[in-house]
Amino acid sequence: MKRSNAIQKGQITLRLFDELRHLIQHYEQLGFLFSGVQTLEELGPNWSSYFISVVPIEMLYLEPNEAEDLLLNPDPAFTLRYAPGIIKEVLKVTNCHPYCLQLLGASMVNQANFNHTDFITTELLQASINEAFISGQPYFTNIWTEFTGTTPEEMVIGQELLLQVAKTDILSPINSEIAEKVLTRLLRYHILHKINGGYDFEIPLLKQWVRERAVRS
Repeated sequence: MKRSNAIQKGQITLRLFDELRHLIQHYEQLGFLFSGVQTLEELGPNWSSYFISVVPIEMLYLEPNEAEDLLLNPDPAFTLRYAPGIIKEVLKVTNCHPYCLQLLGASMVNQANFNHTDFITTELLQASINEAFISGQPYFTNIWTEFTGTTPEEMVIGQELLLQVAKTDILSPINSEIAEKVLTRLLRYHILHKINGGYDFEIPLLKQWVRERAVRS
């Protein structure tokens, strides 16, 4: 259940907000970290007004050097090696997105173990991507069903927009208010971004999943 609906549903009361605000304001020895995909403003007036002193930090992508270090040195005992160009390709397809990077990294380790090798080739990278699509199915499906819209009508439009971009690299002109709203949502959540006068996926790995495996709701 979305937190923004929890009050209306009777799942939580405003007393929880009072308690949290009291702890934040009066207990300096405590630190609080709230994590979610929606901003406080998007969650509703209770969240933004009660947590007015909270500093928002948008977490998106790792820096390329950080992502590369994660692939090369995740552990002192890590011995996996990569063929020339593999690291660069992984950074490209994941756009250094933390979850996608970890997902593909874990898949490469699995493929190396399965094939009794410590050397990732282009062929093993492709096998790792296929495995990542399976093991990461909940992540990709969640984006496909939850981020494309807030109503069934919006979801259908959002999925169609993503399919257009994934399969043709072209987004047809937006000719309705609801489609404009959906596109704004896809941009807001960094699914798509504006580039070279058009739109494309921010994460190529997600684009490939939509093109090859997405099923319309």
